[in-house]
Amino acid sequence: MLEGLLYTVVSREEGCATVRLLPESPIYKAHFPEYPITPGVTLLQIALELTGKKLSGAKEIKFVAPVLPGDGTEVRFEWEFRDASSLNVSILSTDGAQYARMSLSV
Repeated sequence: MLEGLLYTVVSREEGCATVRLLPESPIYKAHFPEYPITPGVTLLQIALELTGKKLSGAKEIKFVAPVLPGDGTEVRFEWEFRDASSLNVSILSTDGAQYARMSLSV
């Protein structure tokens, strides 16, 4: 579970949530400490934690831009279930720029 270690939930609604990254997380000290970025696998894990699902497989994962922890950077996760076993996730900045998109089997 990465909540409390890498992020905190700022807001949550049906199909979306905004999280605040914790730049003091030990994950950033291990992942490019002089230029920390949020590892893609942790973005996937956050999406799964927010949706309450377990990963069965990935159909497509596209990382468009690095997610920098900054000073409490906020990141928006939006998701929709196409059916009981398919999940689409968009990861966005608070101004709407896309960081990543994922099509997952859950």
